[in-house]
Parts: sequence; C-alpha cells; structure tokens
Amino acid sequence: MIKAITFDLWNTIFDNRFYSDFRLNFFTLFIEKKQIAYDLQEIENSFKLAFYLPERNYEENDHIYTEDRIAKMLDLLKIDLTELDKELIKNKFEEIMLNDPPSLKIGVKQTLEELSSDYKIGLISNTGITPGRIISKVFQEYEIFQYFDVKIFSDEIGYYKPHKIIFKTALESLKCIPQNAIHIGDNLETDIKGAQDYNMYTVWFNESKSPKSENVQPDYEIHEINEVLQIVQKLG
Repeated sequence: MIKAITFDLWNTIFDNRFYSDFRLNFFTLFIEKKQIAYDLQEIENSFKLAFYLPERNYEENDHIYTEDRIAKMLDLLKIDLTELDKELIKNKFEEIMLNDPPSLKIGVKQTLEELSSDYKIGLISNTGITPGRIISKVFQEYEIFQYFDVKIFSDEIGYYKPHKIIFKTALESLKCIPQNAIHIGDNLETDIKGAQDYNMYTVWFNESKSPKSENVQPDYEIHEINEVLQIVQKLG
C-alpha cells in the first residue's frame, strides 16, 4: 500500500532552466567595476570548468557547493577577491532564479493538490547552484509549498541522488518504509535507479518519450505528470 509519494524537481515539477548567461554577465560586470583586467573568453572557459560538471561517476556523489565552484573559477583566472566579495558573488549566483523563476510543469499543482489529501508528499532534489532555500521561496510563489510534508535538497544533505542517504532521509521524515513509497522523476540513473536501490516503487516521467534503457527498468512510465494519479490508485 502506498503511503508516501516523492517527486524529483527539475523536469518533473519545474521545467529545466539555465541561468549561466546571467551569472556570467554579473561576474564580468563585477570584476569590471573592480577594475580587474580580464579576457572574456578566459572567463567563459573558467566558468565552464568550475560550474559545468563532467559526466558524473555516480559512486562519487558528494554535493559540490557554490562557494567551492567560485573558488575554483577564481583560481583558474588567478583573481584574488576578498571574502566579502566572494560571498556577494555567491549570493547573487544562488538567488538569480528569483528574478525569473522556471515554469511549473503542466498539471503539477492540480496533481499535488489531489494527492496531498490522501498521501504524504515529499520532494527529493539534487541542486546545482540554486540551493534549497531559494527553491522553497519559488514554491511559495507558485503556491505549492504547502503540499509538501518534507523537502530534501542535496545542498542541505551533502549528497546527490542516487546516494541512498537522500532517499532514506526523506522517508524517515515521512515516517514511511520504502516498500510503501513511490518516487517520480525524469532521470533513470539518479531518480529511478536511486529509488529502486532503496526498495521504493518508481515512476519514470518520460515527457520527451526518450528511448528506454536496458540497464534501468522503472516500475511505471508516464508522459504527463497527472498520470501518476492512476498509478497510485492502482497500487492502493
């Protein structure tokens, strides 16, 4: 019997959205005001090396924090800034989403509203540069914050999905055993395999109708988020 339902964030609750150009523009203007000589191509290259993660080895899933990425970028550029300056850049990088939030996926609010009357609801999200505290503010803006009994973010836990600690923390907070929980997400490696390894039911949100994988087999596959309603009803 299903008692708790957890959701991924990006490409499940939110449309994916990138803010790299905004961050690059802010940083370039910032060092310009500091009268630090720079080469735009070097800044772009250093930003990519520091902020774009390579293909991840999912065995190495410690969260990488914004301040560490900024430190790496400054080191590559050989730019020395005060701690106050670095904190200012960090805050600006992390808060940019508030100026232009990503869109909610179609049907998300209605689906959450319907599910929350009968099930405990959780969010399990890997975060990049935008931390959980900012995402929670956007949830409040979209009036979906109240539907979640727990929100688990990698920057607060210290690990990315598919590490089992992130699923374990969510379900312990929801007071639910894995066998009575179902996780919905778009990423086969982080969401589906991660949840399966923790003995949860899984729903692959395959909105783009990507090819199936031979290696990771979800319990269910949906193309619209509200299809999860039928699945949880079927499971009881």
